[in-house]
Amino acid sequence: MKKVISRSGLLLIAGITMITGTATAQKKAETDAALAYISIKTAMQNQDMEAAKKATLKAKGFIDQAAAHVDTEKSPKTLFYKGEIYGTIHFLRQLNDQAFNDATPADALDQAIKAYNASYTTSNKFDSDITTSIGDGKMQLAMAANALFDAKKFKEAGDMYETTAKLSTAINEIDTAAIYNTALCAANAEDWERAAANYRKCAELNYKQETIYSTTASAYINAKKNEEALNFLKEAIKRTPNDKFLHFALGTIAMDLNDDQLVIDNLKKACEIDTKYADAYYNLGGYFLGKGEDLRQKAADLPTSEKKQSEEMLNKSLEYYKLSTEALEQYIALEPNNPEVLKSLYKMFRALKNTEKEAKYKKMMEEAK
Repeated sequence: MKKVISRSGLLLIAGITMITGTATAQKKAETDAALAYISIKTAMQNQDMEAAKKATLKAKGFIDQAAAHVDTEKSPKTLFYKGEIYGTIHFLRQLNDQAFNDATPADALDQAIKAYNASYTTSNKFDSDITTSIGDGKMQLAMAANALFDAKKFKEAGDMYETTAKLSTAINEIDTAAIYNTALCAANAEDWERAAANYRKCAELNYKQETIYSTTASAYINAKKNEEALNFLKEAIKRTPNDKFLHFALGTIAMDLNDDQLVIDNLKKACEIDTKYADAYYNLGGYFLGKGEDLRQKAADLPTSEKKQSEEMLNKSLEYYKLSTEALEQYIALEPNNPEVLKSLYKMFRALKNTEKEAKYKKMMEEAK
């Protein structure tokens, strides 16, 4: 018996054929993009940048087609090759070929990272390839950044370190060393706002914990943002009130701000938290030693007619010396062979008319030389 296909059946078959053909076309675009990427790599290995640019534009056309279609837009393969191709676009844009740059997006790197990450996060099929690509890219950028830094091209080096850090996000990692280097370059370029922003990221990630808080606050101060510096440290202390490094950082910054009480409160607190914190004792003692010496010099520079003011300054200097000796004696108990500190203690106790301790530290100073 002969089967009869209705008109609606013919339309259904035609629709299925059209859908199948469209999906196949998108898969072909995905494959063509992969093949075109091989051509890019070959051209670049041969150092033929013109051929590389032509192959890249061709590959871009294929991958854009695959990435725009519902059947392949979320394919791990499409996403991987979009990362590869758009990463290459970013690299080739640095050659400043106007025609090439006009034909490609300025945010190619951001698009590449987004595509890599989508592939990496949703499938493990290309994880190894993506990790290798990111690792190779970071290594090349780091080498270039190091060379720029050595050449004292700090802004350019910072841009490369920042890109290095950005690449890590493609595989859900945070490159704290690259972020720190970005900040370091900005500091050398005296771009203090950029330095502070990146140092702060490191602080929030507890990178270089011993120094990062004071480094961040110092960058804020250099950027003429004293309030931000203090607020940054005070907020951090609220979260972790027994962190000696935070108190040390705030006390050290307070030294720059000439805030005696803030210095005392925080450096003493750091010493309470860690009774063997030599650096905190040293900074506390050194700060008040300096203030005492400054006053004595000013008193000496006054005319003889200003005797009363001179005496007031000298008395105040002795108050500072008392604060200094309390801290520096603690320091020298931990670091007994520092001749400069011993000399300072000897001189201060002589001014304080404490002959016993004057003799003690004079002897220690002579033995330490």
